[in-house]
Amino acid sequence: MGLIRKLFSYQYITQEHLTGLDKYKYSCVDSSPLSKYVMHPFWNFIVEFYPRWLAPNVLTFVGFLCLIVNFILFSIYDYSFYGYCSNQEDCTNPLNLTQNQLFYQANLNKFESIPSYICSCIPQWLWLVLSICQFLSHHLDGTDGKQARRTGSSSPLGELFDHGLDSWAALFLPVALFSLFGRNEPFGISAMSMYGLLWLILGSFIVSHWEKYNTGILFLPWSYDLSQVGMTFLFFGTFLFGQKIWYFNIGPILFTQFVVVIIYVASIGLSLPFSLYNMYMAYVNKSFKQKSIYEGVRPIFSTVYLFIIQLIWIKYSKINILDLEPRAFFWLTGTLFSNIACRLIVAQMTSTRCQIFNWTLIPLTFIVGLFTVNLESTSIQKYLTAQAEVNALYFMVVLITLAHIHYGICMVQQICQHLKIYCFVITSRPNSYKKNDQKEN
Repeated sequence: MGLIRKLFSYQYITQEHLTGLDKYKYSCVDSSPLSKYVMHPFWNFIVEFYPRWLAPNVLTFVGFLCLIVNFILFSIYDYSFYGYCSNQEDCTNPLNLTQNQLFYQANLNKFESIPSYICSCIPQWLWLVLSICQFLSHHLDGTDGKQARRTGSSSPLGELFDHGLDSWAALFLPVALFSLFGRNEPFGISAMSMYGLLWLILGSFIVSHWEKYNTGILFLPWSYDLSQVGMTFLFFGTFLFGQKIWYFNIGPILFTQFVVVIIYVASIGLSLPFSLYNMYMAYVNKSFKQKSIYEGVRPIFSTVYLFIIQLIWIKYSKINILDLEPRAFFWLTGTLFSNIACRLIVAQMTSTRCQIFNWTLIPLTFIVGLFTVNLESTSIQKYLTAQAEVNALYFMVVLITLAHIHYGICMVQQICQHLKIYCFVITSRPNSYKKNDQKEN
C-alpha cells in the first residue's frame, strides 16, 4: 500500500493552482431548449430518488464507466468497424474476410500474424445493452450536479471531475457511431471521414472551455444533449430492427452521410462561430480575462499541434495506419486530447496561465517522425517494419493511457487533500483532518 500511495503522490497541481481554486465560482449558461424544457425537468424528478448519502462523483464515475463498457463491448465484437452482417451465414463464413484481413493476408510477410480480432459480427442483443449504458451514462452525468446541490456537497472538485471525464468521454460518441454505421460499402463511412467527425466533436469541446478560459463563462453547446439522446434511440432502434434500418437514401445522399453532414454543419456552423464571437465581444468590452491575444490563444496550441502531427502520421504512414488500426488510433487521439483538455480546465478554474505544450506530445512526435521520415540510408531502417509501426501505436496507447490515469488520480487526491474532502464519500471533512483539528485545539 505504501508503494501505491507513493506512486500516486506526485503533485501536478501547484500552490498557485490551489489558491486560485479557493476563489473559483461556477458560471455556466445552458440555453438549449431540449435541456431547459425536457432534460432538466426530468433530472429534477429522478434526482429525488437518490439517497442523500450518495456522492455526486460516484454518479459521474459510474456514468463514465458505462461508456467504457460500451467501448469494450464494441472492441470485442467489432474491433475494426466491419461488424455489420446481412445474415447469420455472414457471421460464420470463414471466407467472409474484411478489408483489414485481406490487407494482413496480402502483406503477411510484413506482419508476425493476422490478429484474431479483425473480423466479427455484432450480435443483436448487444445493441440493447449499449442503449441502456448510453441512457444511464447521459442521465447520471446530468444529475451529478443536482445531487451535489441537493446534498450541499458542491465543490470545485466536482466540476473538475465531471468535465475532466467528459473530455475523455467525447471520444466515445463518434467511435460508437462508426460501429453503428460501419465502413462496409456502399453504405458505410470511411475511417478518415469518421476521424474528421471525431475531431469536430473534440474541437467543439475544447473551444467551449477555451472560451471559458477567456470569458469566465462556460456556454454549453446545444448539440450535447441532442447527441446523447439521439445515440440512445439509434442504439435501441438498431436492437429492434438491425443495422440495415439505417442503410437508406435521403434524396441523393445516404442516411449515414446525411448524419455526418449534420454533425459537421452543427459543429462548424454553430459551435465555433458563437464561441469566437463571445470571445471577441469579451475582448471589445474589456471583460477578456487574459492580458493579450497571445495569452488568450495559448490553450489551443497543444490541440492544434496534436491535430497536425497525427495528420502527418496518417498521410505518410507506409501501412495506412488509420485504416489498419482505427480503434487504437481513435483511442490514442481521444486520450491525448483529454489530457490536454484537463490541463486547460484546471487553468481556467484556477485563473492561472495555461501551459502552451503538453509533454505527452513529445513521445508521439518521436514515433511519428520515426515512421514517416525517410530513413533508408540509416541502419535502423530494417527495424522500421509494418509490424513495428503497429506495435509503436499500441505502445503509445498503453503509455498515454497510463500517464493520463496517473495524472487524474494524483490531481484528484491533491485537490481532495487541499479541500479536506473525500472524492466518493459525502462528509464535511475526512476523519484524518478532524483528528488533526482536535489535536491542534
